[in-house]
Amino acid sequence: MLKLFVNTFTAALRGRKKTDTILIMDKYARALKEAMESSAVRTSDLAGKVGVNDASVSQWRSGRRPVPVERAQRVGEILNVPPERISEAYDRLLRSGCIPKVGFSAGAIPKGHVALDRLPGFDYGDWPSFLLMPEFFIRQKIGLTPIEAVRWTLQPTDAMAPQIQRDAMVLIDNRVNSQSRVVDGSLHAFSLYDRPHIRRILARREAWALCGYDDERDRITVPEADLPKLEVRGLVIAAL
Repeated sequence: MLKLFVNTFTAALRGRKKTDTILIMDKYARALKEAMESSAVRTSDLAGKVGVNDASVSQWRSGRRPVPVERAQRVGEILNVPPERISEAYDRLLRSGCIPKVGFSAGAIPKGHVALDRLPGFDYGDWPSFLLMPEFFIRQKIGLTPIEAVRWTLQPTDAMAPQIQRDAMVLIDNRVNSQSRVVDGSLHAFSLYDRPHIRRILARREAWALCGYDDERDRITVPEADLPKLEVRGLVIAAL
């Protein structure tokens, strides 16, 4: 992910304040750029194999946007590099023990771990159907929610940043899976017009409001006529 540093300083020679934005390529973008160069894979070739447009790959390569966690495994396979080298989000999950190791199946869970199924309705490409996580850690996060009701997903947008950053892992109570079960004012995972979101839902008689971190500036209003297009997937119980 590109580290964006805003350096505000006084330009004494000009006698006024000047704000400069300094863009620094981080190690993940640098590793992607080097892997593409060493393997002679062009931007258009990688984009076609991964299933994204050329602009997305260009942004990953320059560091303007991170390699999404759900694309990291496929990109790593194509470039013959570990996905954690080119994706900060993937690396973060791997170091936290949330990525299943090769050879595990849902019926062979190591002692002291639980397998959390993926939340349906959110697109992850080739991502695994479950993740292995330490049971004690999960129980600390979910409180009284039964583990069998917990699903994992990733925040698909920047709507809740900085509270929940894009690609952050989120734990969901999938029992709250209909509009009648929505907890007014709470964070929910849902699909609207077939696009996944994690936002705060305000349920009102005339229309529902889907709010981001800044309620005033980032709010989606869903009129009553469009409510059937809003599919509730679950209640957010923790963000990791």
